[in-house]
Amino acid sequence: MKELVSILIPILNADLTIHEEKVLRHSLKALSRYPVILFTYEGADLSAFESVEERVEVLTFKSKYFESRQALSNLLLMEDFYARFTWSDFVLIHELNSWIVKDEIHYWCKQGYDYLHANPVKNPGSENSIVNDFSRIWGLDDVEKQAMAKTFDHDGLKLCNVERMIKTLSARKKEAHYYRQNDKFENKDSLFWEVEANRFWPQLRKPTPIVQSRFSQHASEVLGYADHRDAWPTGICGIDMNNLDNLPFYK
Repeated sequence: MKELVSILIPILNADLTIHEEKVLRHSLKALSRYPVILFTYEGADLSAFESVEERVEVLTFKSKYFESRQALSNLLLMEDFYARFTWSDFVLIHELNSWIVKDEIHYWCKQGYDYLHANPVKNPGSENSIVNDFSRIWGLDDVEKQAMAKTFDHDGLKLCNVERMIKTLSARKKEAHYYRQNDKFENKDSLFWEVEANRFWPQLRKPTPIVQSRFSQHASEVLGYADHRDAWPTGICGIDMNNLDNLPFYK
């Protein structure tokens, strides 16, 4: 029988910072209902977490994908990556710059969406204003893509339907290859799913921006309603050692 969802946590450096270890230990507790896979580079020693948590498994890939976040995005744009997890309907890719506020993952898996993440954080007056529905259909040029890519900084919480991700990458092989080879694009995995996945034909079922904001938001957008507990999303991305203590949900 398939798992409904598994938690995938990328580890770029086995020597976790104090901040990263705090996030990881919190997530292991907050998401205790689900299997957890720490995926990292060959030779990384994460035995301390395997021994403490029986449900934690370590999976390794080639070290070149863990040299930087940019390198990791190439792995996240490969069919073979998702093919490793076909025993699970969904995977939650949870980077250590994100914080789980409340466990609503089962709920989100049942809402009929294939891909959930935080809305892009746009800079007023930037080139993002030139990106509209028409240009999305006919395609963005590289300058527009570079501008949009910056809006996905720290987009570290993604719920993905495994089968649909594989099918989309298979249908967009040429585009996925181009993104993997292009180092000009930051956050290229988020950019690909935003720009290329549903061009001409809807490969992925995505929610509206309003629904998406209930799943995940950037930390800078949460501080405005600290007292409105009902408005807090499932997760917060873009956290670091400087802002975590100031966020309303972290006590």
